[in-house]
Amino acid sequence: MEPASSAALGEFVRRTVSFLLAKCERPPVTGQEDLKRLRSLLLRSSTILEQAERRHVASRAMLLQLRSLRDKTFRGYYIFDTIRCRSSLTLHGGHKDDGDGGVEEEEEEEVNRRAFALSSSNTAKRARFSSNSNRSESEVAAGAVVLRVACSPRELQEMACSLEAMIRDMKEFVVFLMGYPILCREPYSAHLFVEKCMFGRNMERERIMEFLLQKDPESNTSGNLLGVLPITGPSLIGKSTIVEHVCKEERVRNHFSLILWYGGNDLRDETMPSFRDNCVIKHKNDNASEQRLLIVIELLDDVDDEIWKSLYTSARSIPRGSKMLITSRSKKIERFGTTEALRLKCLPTEAHWYFFKMLVFGSEDPEQHPKLISLAMEMAYDMPGSFIYPHLGAALLLKANFNPKRWSMILTRFREYLKKNVSGLLGEEYPDDLEAAAKDQPQCAWTVTKQKPDEYFMLHEIYQRGSAPEEVPGITVLDLLCGCDHPQGRYEVLFWKSQIPPYFTYICTCDIQTWK
Repeated sequence: MEPASSAALGEFVRRTVSFLLAKCERPPVTGQEDLKRLRSLLLRSSTILEQAERRHVASRAMLLQLRSLRDKTFRGYYIFDTIRCRSSLTLHGGHKDDGDGGVEEEEEEEVNRRAFALSSSNTAKRARFSSNSNRSESEVAAGAVVLRVACSPRELQEMACSLEAMIRDMKEFVVFLMGYPILCREPYSAHLFVEKCMFGRNMERERIMEFLLQKDPESNTSGNLLGVLPITGPSLIGKSTIVEHVCKEERVRNHFSLILWYGGNDLRDETMPSFRDNCVIKHKNDNASEQRLLIVIELLDDVDDEIWKSLYTSARSIPRGSKMLITSRSKKIERFGTTEALRLKCLPTEAHWYFFKMLVFGSEDPEQHPKLISLAMEMAYDMPGSFIYPHLGAALLLKANFNPKRWSMILTRFREYLKKNVSGLLGEEYPDDLEAAAKDQPQCAWTVTKQKPDEYFMLHEIYQRGSAPEEVPGITVLDLLCGCDHPQGRYEVLFWKSQIPPYFTYICTCDIQTWK
């Protein structure tokens, strides 16, 4: 027994020494190598995601895998951009921008300091807005960042390892993925896909699709129980958008003979006959094998229980297998659902940054503009969670033609706007500016192209209007922010127009006032 024990101990010691020697001889992996490795992995994961977006994936298990890969990819890009900015700014922080014919030294130093403030912080948490109460005036003026996410070398290495392991385990997944049919739409590039398609709502869309296409229980033959899925969330979060995209799906249009939409925002005194008369027909399928209805009800707030009970009772006369989607900002409508409600929330930090970066830089390589990408990250941090603000912010930055000095000025003006208009709304999921304006709380804004604007404009009564060209004002909020010529007095301006279905247009009334 002793010889066997001695041999085993000797073998263990030999292997331990060999392992330690190999570890000492192996050169340590540098941060730059980890960064290159992560970049390569992100390209591979993005390729898988792009292929998945082009295909109709029916497997719920595969959709969950795609969600994990998508979240990991967004997180990877977030870490990659943050650490890359820090490395570039540390290496080239004193380099002057020659693209504008010579930026003054003090202004260049200010741009560098502000850009570097993003990556030099070491806080593990993040918030859409940071309070200015504990900051000095110089910090506020410089736009220094207080709450930021730390991206350490260890975190970079862990991200690369976890993403590599996930991609390695998806070999069979990719084989199954390529077997699914290709959809009609096909994105040409990442930035065009982000701008023209619904972003970040894949799982929510599939959840609605699953509800609409599932068969009624066989036990439900005596009484026709109408399936109801409530969809809730703040205004401008995308409730109408996701419903519109689902209603345009070929599978949904083939499944239902009629798709009805009701947007009266008040179901009082409605019965099923009068309700159907007040609905808009979104789609009619005369070739459907069964006469099933899909009813979409869009409300602003809650509905009285008796009103809902009366409508729902009368709805039992509609064909079996019909479904109803009801959307509202109020979570109270969730009690009307026959299944668990779907709550739409703001995009996660990493997905929000990826979306904004694609809008700002498009096909341009952000690696060539380390200062600009840092300033863009600061704006993304402070931006409310609505999809409107990334589009407006990206449009403003693109107007500045990749000029660090002008981007820095825009960031300052943007923060002043938030401080002036939404400082009282801190702590909410995100400021509901549309609802605030509807309550006669006008928003105050000013041009972002001047160091000291001599006038400001008040935005009143932001409301939704049809997207017909003759109904859209020729002047936009972007024109006002950029200092373009504008008429005097009170007039309408285009606040924002969505580029994806249902192509909502938001109009506001504006008047110009002079600083006193």
